[in-house]
Amino acid sequence: MDQSIIECNSLSKHFNGKNRLIKAVDDVTLQINENQFVLIKGRSGAGKSTLLNLMCGLDKPTSGSVTIGTDTVGNMSNKSLSRLLSEKIGIIFQNFNLLPTYTVFENIEIALDSVPGSREKNKQKIMPLLEQLNLSEKMNSLPTELSIGQQQKVAIARTLSKSPSIIFADEPTGSVDDETAKEIIQYLMMLKREKNVTLVMATHGSTLDSYADRIVTMQDGRLVS
Repeated sequence: MDQSIIECNSLSKHFNGKNRLIKAVDDVTLQINENQFVLIKGRSGAGKSTLLNLMCGLDKPTSGSVTIGTDTVGNMSNKSLSRLLSEKIGIIFQNFNLLPTYTVFENIEIALDSVPGSREKNKQKIMPLLEQLNLSEKMNSLPTELSIGQQQKVAIARTLSKSPSIIFADEPTGSVDDETAKEIIQYLMMLKREKNVTLVMATHGSTLDSYADRIVTMQDGRLVS
């Protein structure tokens, strides 16, 4: 029997706009099973990114709840949420969020600051990731010296350095060329297969459709399929 790992119950996020109430996410109920690859699709503005932010605890809902395992995300203290993000959840941001004055290695290592260990232990964890993503020769480069695709790979390596069991990704292949996109998704699928990682991704394209176990579609903040 499939084990549910993420549950959204009547989840909503509303904002007060200039002349109207904006329902970015509106009464979404969704269950995601462990080791499932769920693709959240919809046009720009459909609510995909807001839903991801609610699920991983980066935003708080107006109403409803998100449960990850036995934790109700919206009710957690900042300390407990930080621990959940550090120990279980990985987030791949659309804009990479790399520190411009840090090298590739340092941008990844900073994610391990909360993990006890020496620089040498960090290196033992980071270098295999760089090798798998073909970034070994760039470990001492700054983000401005990398291509867009390489920057995305660094962001992915930073996320994976904590060995998360759940990965949330917002348009992870939206800014890269087709070859890099294929390389990224195949690597993530390898993690799903070999490490039982649960993948939840938002996209407006069709590149990832053939890889997903399940596709849900959003429109105007609601699930329509």
